[in-house]
Amino acid sequence: MKLARVSIGAVLVLGLAVVSAPTAATVKSVTVNPGDSIQAAIDAASSGDTINVMPGDYMETTPGPAAITITKSLNLIAKSKLPTTKVRIVPNPAFPGQIHGILVQPANDGDPDINKLKIQGFTVEGFNNMGIYLRHVNNFTIQGNESINNHENGIFPTLSANGTVKQNVAYGSLDSALWVEGSQKINVIKNELAASPTGLEITISNDITVQQNNIHDNTIGVGLYNASTAGLPQNEWPAGPYGNWNIMNNHVHHNNFQNPVSGDSEVAALPYGGGILVLGVQNVQVQKNQVDRNDLVGIAVVDYCLVTLGTSFNCTDNPPPAISPPAPDSDKVLKNTLVDNHAYPAGPYAGLASDILEIQFDPTTSGLNNCYSDNKITNENGLPPALTTIPAGRPVCQ
Repeated sequence: MKLARVSIGAVLVLGLAVVSAPTAATVKSVTVNPGDSIQAAIDAASSGDTINVMPGDYMETTPGPAAITITKSLNLIAKSKLPTTKVRIVPNPAFPGQIHGILVQPANDGDPDINKLKIQGFTVEGFNNMGIYLRHVNNFTIQGNESINNHENGIFPTLSANGTVKQNVAYGSLDSALWVEGSQKINVIKNELAASPTGLEITISNDITVQQNNIHDNTIGVGLYNASTAGLPQNEWPAGPYGNWNIMNNHVHHNNFQNPVSGDSEVAALPYGGGILVLGVQNVQVQKNQVDRNDLVGIAVVDYCLVTLGTSFNCTDNPPPAISPPAPDSDKVLKNTLVDNHAYPAGPYAGLASDILEIQFDPTTSGLNNCYSDNKITNENGLPPALTTIPAGRPVCQ
């Protein structure tokens, strides 16, 4: 969702051309020790090489925009044993241009996408923008890393495809702990995402699978957001329509983190206490999740324009594009387990407190293909046994 985007050059169009994979005979492995430069090893490597980095703190002398920049197919492997033994990448105060921790993108505008990448085992901490940032990368794995207090987004694959983001820990961002944007065929598996305005965000993407993640103590746990919230300029979006986002078997809980962002922005406008927010997107499946103890709402399916009225990002000043209509439709909410999700105290949003909520401008004409089935709702601590706000006549999920 929009906060303060920093451009680092023209964005390439996601294409079919990819960097050719190296032959087995050319692949080699090198080791980086504390006091050495990870970036120097990357620069000297050939496509397909493996760079092993030994435990310690690494402060690179690259001027920016990232401490470490990768422009080729590589396996970058930290020999860490998290959470105690770390390979930690931190900003170098002598080089304030290092706004990102690890940046992966083609070397030049118009170059083919990077094909085959693995980043594993790193702790990336304290950068002003992104922790681990991928642009135009195909066939990638981001596994077993920590993103700590990277101020915009923790882990951020954008305009990328055929990737897996798994078993990472990300927390302490001022936008999203993990954000998938403008990408396709991405699996987000077994990550822990916390202490951010949005734990997991998805925008302008296709074929995204999110499963077995632990998402807790954010302002909003899972944010499935309308294209109007995307950071990329519209002329750089991949082809739509967007959807087929399957949110399944996740634990989304205790997302009652007071929003740390102030001012007039979409991020600042997020109310705390939301488990899963389907905000003006279509063709989403929310199923078999454990959603508990989110104080405002467990699962909300909401018209984007209705929520944004009254801010500078309202639909009069910032109308959603035709490719992404504001009314959520063809969304499925089924077989979820919800416990204690509407303990919101008195305040501007108290009237929305629900286990499951759907809001449309006109529910008789919008959202007619949304469905809700077999959701189990239980409440403790004196809350009503079930509180749902679903328009009448919604079909049973097939």
